Amino acid sequence: MDIFFIHGLVDELAILLPGHRPGKAFQVGTTDLLLDFNLRDHRWLHISTDPSRLGCYLSRRAPRKGVEVARSDTPFVELLRKHLDGLRLSTIEGLGYDRVIRLRFGDDETRRERDLIIALTGRSANIFLVEGCRLITELREREVVTEEYDDPPPPRDRIDPFTCTPARLREVIDNGGGDTEAVVQRVMLGFTPLLSRELAARAESSGSIESAWPGMIDDLGGRMPAIYADPPLDQLRREPGCDEFQMVLSSLPLTHLSRIDCRRYPSLNEAAADYFGLIEERRQFISLRQRLMAALNVRQKRLVGLLANLDREVVKYAENERWQREGELLLANIHQAISTGVGTFLVVDFFDPEQRLIEIAAADKGTPREAAEHYFRMARKGRHALESIASRRPGVESELAAVISDRESLVACRTLTDLEPFAQRSGLVGKIDAEAKRTAHPGRQPVEERIPGTRRFTSSDGYQILVGRTDRDNDYLTQRVAKSHDMWFHAADYPGSHVVLRNPGRQPVPQRSIIEAARLAAKFSQARHLPRAAVNYCEKKFVTKPKGFAVGQVRLSSFRTIMVEPANDEFTLSGSGAAGA
Repeated sequence: MDIFFIHGLVDELAILLPGHRPGKAFQVGTTDLLLDFNLRDHRWLHISTDPSRLGCYLSRRAPRKGVEVARSDTPFVELLRKHLDGLRLSTIEGLGYDRVIRLRFGDDETRRERDLIIALTGRSANIFLVEGCRLITELREREVVTEEYDDPPPPRDRIDPFTCTPARLREVIDNGGGDTEAVVQRVMLGFTPLLSRELAARAESSGSIESAWPGMIDDLGGRMPAIYADPPLDQLRREPGCDEFQMVLSSLPLTHLSRIDCRRYPSLNEAAADYFGLIEERRQFISLRQRLMAALNVRQKRLVGLLANLDREVVKYAENERWQREGELLLANIHQAISTGVGTFLVVDFFDPEQRLIEIAAADKGTPREAAEHYFRMARKGRHALESIASRRPGVESELAAVISDRESLVACRTLTDLEPFAQRSGLVGKIDAEAKRTAHPGRQPVEERIPGTRRFTSSDGYQILVGRTDRDNDYLTQRVAKSHDMWFHAADYPGSHVVLRNPGRQPVPQRSIIEAARLAAKFSQARHLPRAAVNYCEKKFVTKPKGFAVGQVRLSSFRTIMVEPANDEFTLSGSGAAGA
């Protein structure tokens, strides 16, 4: 999305969204956010900060209908719900010529205000929740973390296209070397490679940049959304797996793409929703095809390994005839065989016309009869193994040939119908059907995990904190619910509840959340009346329960201790604290 498209989208959203309260919120992967403003047409605000598909638009697509699972329990969503609770969207605006959108939420009675900043700025794209200048949280973690948010500075040494005259533009292009496309992209605000290419094409068609520039400016402000696609959109919908395709989303007519299919839309939001919907369908198709290809690769690797094992078995049992012959010679020489004392028997080779003496290994046997029986067993085993390999090998080779053929056919698949036979053979069809059932109700809230015998809280940083009630509840919470990277807390030297701070992202937990969890551990212990209490904490992987320990008793192999004030009645965290809540 270029700046002009984004500003047009903002103008449309500014008519539809203000006055609405944010409802449900879902985070998809690490880059996407879906917000429900309870619109009559049931559209959701879909925000993507993925650099490959940056966008902000209204969509009717179900929250869970995608390659990645949509979640409503991430720290970002929890904090978003907490800080926007009771607020209405008051304004939505684009910031200058930056690809930044500000959604301001407020409440006239309490005078509270929160800003949701959507920065669609390439690789640094992100979503920020801000109070004044204080940064509350952000969707994507950055290498450099700051506590304050600043609007991006206005771009320097760039020309405003709406104040630039044709003569000024001609002068700039001539001074820049005469390459219209390169110069305009370098010096003109908001001009992407696509827009610069379009201006160059219009200048070539009209004969001069002076005649092409006024029409270009009119079209930038006119907003005539369209999708240019090759092959056409209908074919792309039918064949989302086609290898080569071109699809361009634009807010103005593109004369340099006039030879390919063009689909026009009544609004920018509808064009964006259709464009990104097709991209999502292609992602789903490619994801399914990759899963099927991975399953075929596993089968092929297994079959190739099986053939290699069969070849080794053939080599191993190829001496069964020699074993049979040596067993017969030992039986034939059972009375005259001589032990050499070095692990062999000296026998007459009756298969040799000259009947010379030969040595046969005793195979750790004490008598010729025992050695003969050993060789006969080996020979029988070898014959049976070779017969089994001979009967089994054609089937394995046939299956391997079919897998190789399926891999070649899978690469050529273009439609979901083409993938169905492969999904059935690979066993993925059941999983696909289950995913389809989950997406049948787009607005249904996911059922939250119920953990009996626990109190549930949410820290200021959005981390879920669980507090056990009884000794048995503590055991269940620590041994069954907590994961290895979750943080575990308990009052030092005092009986009390086990406290678990869940860390699904396996990232370092902020010190503020650790202190809040420790205060809860002190509160729900017999140290609650002390002015300050010691609390031991560690990752759950360091908590064990040796055999014979009493209910609720554990051992810590490594831990830290923190001194905190037990939480009192004024200490509040988001959460009901109800059992199993």
